[in-house]
Amino acid sequence: MPTCASFMPIGSVALNNAMDETRAAPIEVVAGVIRDDDGRVLVSQRRPGTHLEHLWEFPGGKLEPGETHVEALRRELEEEVGLETLRCQPLLSVTHAYPEKTIRLWLFEVSQFNGEAEGREHQRLRWVELEDLSALDMPAADRPLVRVLPLGGQYAISLDPGDFDHVHDFLWRWQACLESGVRLIRLRAQEDSIGLINRWLPELQSITRQFNARWLVSGKLEDCIECPADGIHLDRHQLAMLSRRPVGADRLLAASCHDLKELRRAEALKADFITLSPVQATASHPGAAVLGWDGMAELVAQSALPVYGLGGLNPKDLPRARALGAFGVSGIRSFGWSLSDD
Repeated sequence: MPTCASFMPIGSVALNNAMDETRAAPIEVVAGVIRDDDGRVLVSQRRPGTHLEHLWEFPGGKLEPGETHVEALRRELEEEVGLETLRCQPLLSVTHAYPEKTIRLWLFEVSQFNGEAEGREHQRLRWVELEDLSALDMPAADRPLVRVLPLGGQYAISLDPGDFDHVHDFLWRWQACLESGVRLIRLRAQEDSIGLINRWLPELQSITRQFNARWLVSGKLEDCIECPADGIHLDRHQLAMLSRRPVGADRLLAASCHDLKELRRAEALKADFITLSPVQATASHPGAAVLGWDGMAELVAQSALPVYGLGGLNPKDLPRARALGAFGVSGIRSFGWSLSDD
């Protein structure tokens, strides 16, 4: 259990340095998530004498001058592991500053390929279950990717349970959201809803596990830490006051960000992912300044963490978000949460 020191205002030298860090122009790198018929993921071990030697990573490499990301991915996978890429889709990008250099890593889902994987550069290869990837010794840029891959590209945000007349109405919405394909839900809990949540927690947990999904909780920080959710989601005020990660690595940590300063705070707290908002205008905040797709893309390009776009978006926006480097899209009403059936 975190001590009260976890909630002190930010003031550490390390955190300030992380926020003020000047980042070099990144080297563009591509990598592929390649799955076998059993759903296992292919990883490659970096060769002795190379940067980050002996670490395990998604296979890929640097862009050559004049190449597109897809062209580079196809070339690298052919040269490195002997696979012909037939179909691929962007998943996300992260930008990580190593002491020697900064890279922007673009990860693609390789959904169709020809050939049998082999280490053509005499490197070791392994097929690994998705849930076992986190046990591998991987480069720092790859580790956030491993945390979010099981979560999917849609992050639904629930209404407060207290907004519903009956608990079963809330649980019905929860299940319907999961049945639509969502695998990550944030439960927004007002302080007076915590007791209600605790009473029907076993049923909510059972429904969520049935779909192999995850759920996070947001609200009063002390209550969220006590809640046996899969993780917690920090609002911008909580993000500003924390000096270190309030939950262990066995739970997810997300944060709401709206600008580069907040993004850097989330990185320093070692959050697993962030939401960036508002991307588009929303009915709940009419007239508010928005990032727009270009503004979101600019921030995504500077983020070491996976990003979900939030604000005026719906599941149909996922391909566009991923083309810009975001991992997913998030929202409330467009993701199945309203008090009416319209």
